[in-house]
Amino acid sequence: MTTYTQNINTLSTIAVDTMTKDLANLVNSSGEKLLKHISAKGRIFVVNDAEKLKHPVLYGAGEATTYYDGALMDPSASFGGDTNNLGSAAQEHMKYAQFMLHTATRNINFPQAMPSGDIIPYVSNVMKVNMMDILNREENLFVRGEDSGTGDEAANGAITGDDGAPSTSIPASLAGVIVDGSTSVFGGIDADTHTHWAPQRVESTGSGNCSKLLEDLQTAILQSGFSEVERPDLVLTTQGVYEAFIDLLRAKSQINDAVIANLGTTSQLPFAGVMVDWSRYLASDVVWDNAGTPAAELPIIGINSNSLRLNVVAGGGVSEGSLGFIQKVGETAKHPLLPQLFDRVQYKRCWSVDAGRRSFFQIGSVTSTATA
Repeated sequence: MTTYTQNINTLSTIAVDTMTKDLANLVNSSGEKLLKHISAKGRIFVVNDAEKLKHPVLYGAGEATTYYDGALMDPSASFGGDTNNLGSAAQEHMKYAQFMLHTATRNINFPQAMPSGDIIPYVSNVMKVNMMDILNREENLFVRGEDSGTGDEAANGAITGDDGAPSTSIPASLAGVIVDGSTSVFGGIDADTHTHWAPQRVESTGSGNCSKLLEDLQTAILQSGFSEVERPDLVLTTQGVYEAFIDLLRAKSQINDAVIANLGTTSQLPFAGVMVDWSRYLASDVVWDNAGTPAAELPIIGINSNSLRLNVVAGGGVSEGSLGFIQKVGETAKHPLLPQLFDRVQYKRCWSVDAGRRSFFQIGSVTSTATA
């Protein structure tokens, strides 16, 4: 029979690996919406440890095509007037979007006076609540650009040189992906030069409120769809805008009993081929307005989760064949000043966009949730 020593170091190491190698279930336990959505879409990837992640972005197609008249075979009479399609100049057709992988650490503390008897459930739950808090902060970091849930929202870039590249080591944020900033650079690619890399911004036709929200959403969804993969599939907004959305659907008799019944188990509502949801972490902020003199706007964000992904570097310390997301640094140690033990853990991750940025959108100039 296999045996092991029931000490804090062994139990905490096993708990960390067991929980963080199954991020899907841990995400569901934490209640985060965006993490849960991309987990369900299979968009959490384990990547090799590196300084940064690169995704190829294709653009252009070389020289133009010449179209000949089948009878005349005269290139001078070709469609568009092109007379020669045998050019030899090499043309670049690919760029790489780059995303820094950032490391984070924390201490997990155990009081000296722990419950007597079987400590396995106790250690497991201490680890679980810390893992849930880490994921909660990761959702905040992406959705808000800061991890407290109450600070100012920020448009964090993906790599040094981007608009909003943070001075601290935190990954790209949703506003960084969505807002086309002053230099239009995201992931190291200039959207002014490569226009296909620019996100969509549709100005609201509702005079600053939500009265035209349904029409604005329809326009933005259609404008941002380029293929079955390169299209938005989730709209994320504030609770107030979401409630206005429900009111408008009811007013137009576009919300049926089946949808209302499902609101008891999910807050996602179908509309024009996407799901509309709200996040408790989104709020009105100047970060959502990219004008020269920004004013606070309500975020109404279209996300392509076929393109958005969370990348985590494998950590862990029990089995090389089953590594978790979080890695322990050393063994459980005694605190030098307090009567308690602690584990030091670290993890490395980043958010990235790998299948187009033009399929993300923002509805701009909405400052009020009024529907009339």
